[in-house]
Amino acid sequence: MLRFSEGENYFELEVSPEEDANLPSFDDAHVTVEVCSNGFRGHNDLWVSSNSLHDFCRALVALEVSRQGMAQLESISPGELQVNVHSVTSRGHIAVSGKMGYLVQHENGSFWHAVEFGFEFDPSQLASAVKLPWVSRYVA
Repeated sequence: MLRFSEGENYFELEVSPEEDANLPSFDDAHVTVEVCSNGFRGHNDLWVSSNSLHDFCRALVALEVSRQGMAQLESISPGELQVNVHSVTSRGHIAVSGKMGYLVQHENGSFWHAVEFGFEFDPSQLASAVKLPWVSRYVA
């Protein structure tokens, strides 16, 4: 699991790639996201395309090396997840920010539930993140 944290703030991302080559969703991934940011909490389960994961993982590795730039990940369904891991200063300070949400259907209508988040974290946590097996898979 990818986890960035600082104090009581945390962002967790669990990625489960689709392994069945016979499915149209092959190499896409089911993703579970959990976030707590200054008292705001959210959880979501969603799908992310393999192209988005490839771009995110490559950018994450580059960010770990240079401490400059941004790695962005977005869900297949609009608005379910947008996360940015990015430099916030020229001295290598790093933050995670974004938003996630989902539509809840009820008998007489629907309601959009969402949370926006953002916090800085120790950049040494990037080293653990880029060593995760699913990150290595999507970098290749």
